[in-house]
Amino acid sequence: MAKKILLVDDERDIVYILKVALEKKGYEVIEAYDGIEALEKTSAYKPDAILLDIMMPRLDGYSVNLRLKENPETANIPVIVITGRGHIKELLKLREELSVAAYLEKPFPVSALLEKVDEILGK
Repeated sequence: MAKKILLVDDERDIVYILKVALEKKGYEVIEAYDGIEALEKTSAYKPDAILLDIMMPRLDGYSVNLRLKENPETANIPVIVITGRGHIKELLKLREELSVAAYLEKPFPVSALLEKVDEILGK
């Protein structure tokens, strides 16, 4: 059975590119385009990992990650943060305080993301 990954980003082009690459590696990809939708789909699909952008409409990635970590049903889902340049201090804080599994700064090579996902999911 394929591992499920919830891919959360408001940039549809990024979602498409990453979805294609992850599916080629055998992952099942669920898409969400804002923080509220991310929480709803996490509850509905119980993903094995979450790729989470920080700057999004309705509910930002910081808030999504905090809510995930506060909920016993989702607290152990590994989160890989993907975000634009200039957020390194915030990313380091997130990683320390909220147990983010990894982070990547955009733009990044798709191969770097695939390596992180494989590493975290033990593939």
